[in-house]
Amino acid sequence: MATKQHSNSKKTRNRVTSSSKRSDWAACMNGADPEWLHSRYAKGIAQVFDGHFPAWFIESEPWRQITGSRFRFLRTKVLGLTTEQCAAYLRIHRSTICRWESGDAETPAAPFEALRLLSLTASQRLSHKQWDGWFINRQTAALICPDNDRLAVKPEEIKGLPGLYNRLSILMLHVAKLEGQVGSLIAENTALRSGDKSRQLAAELEAMQERIGAMLADVGTAEVIEFTPMAPELRRVS
Repeated sequence: MATKQHSNSKKTRNRVTSSSKRSDWAACMNGADPEWLHSRYAKGIAQVFDGHFPAWFIESEPWRQITGSRFRFLRTKVLGLTTEQCAAYLRIHRSTICRWESGDAETPAAPFEALRLLSLTASQRLSHKQWDGWFINRQTAALICPDNDRLAVKPEEIKGLPGLYNRLSILMLHVAKLEGQVGSLIAENTALRSGDKSRQLAAELEAMQERIGAMLADVGTAEVIEFTPMAPELRRVS
C-alpha cells in the first residue's frame, strides 16, 4: 500500500512571520509606511506569497486607504470617465458611485483596483477619440488600423521608426540642397536668355543705325531749293 505523502507547503507558510528585506525595501521605495510592513495584514500577505511581495502587489499600494476622493480622482483625472461611463464599465448603477465618492458608503477595493488596472493598460491609452477603432491584435500583438485592416504595425516596425525618420531627415536635407542648385541653374538660364535678347536688340539697333545713315546720306546729296526773301510790304501786313 502506497504511503500517503503530506505537503509541507502549509507548514512553510505558517513559519513565515514577515516579508523579506528585499520586499520591504521595494515597498518602502514605492511609498510604504514602515509601520505597515509590521502590521498583521502585511504579515498575512507575506504568508500568502511565501515571504515576498510581488511587484504588481506593491504597485497597488495596499498600505493606502481607499477613499471616495481617491476613487473620484482616479475616475476623473486619470481615466477621464464620467459617472455614467464608469458605472457602465463596472456594471453597477451610477448612484452607487455617487455614494462612494460622497462618503455615504465605503468604497470597495475591487472596483478601485479594476479602475487602477484599467489605467495601466495600453487599450485605455488607445481610447482617445483620435484612436477610435484602433486595437492591438491579441495573437500577433500588431496595432490594427480601422480604416484599412491591412495596415498592421508590429512592435519591431515601431522600433524602426526612429531610423526611418532619421533617413527621411537626411533625404529632406539632400532635396533642399538640390532645390537650391536648381534655383541657381534657373537664375543662370534666365540671365543667359536675357543676354541673348540684349544681343539681338543691339543687332537690330545697329541695323537701324545703318539704314538711318543711308537715309541721311541720300538727304545730303539731294538738291537744295532756294527761297526768295519776303517783300517788305508783306512783312508789314503780316
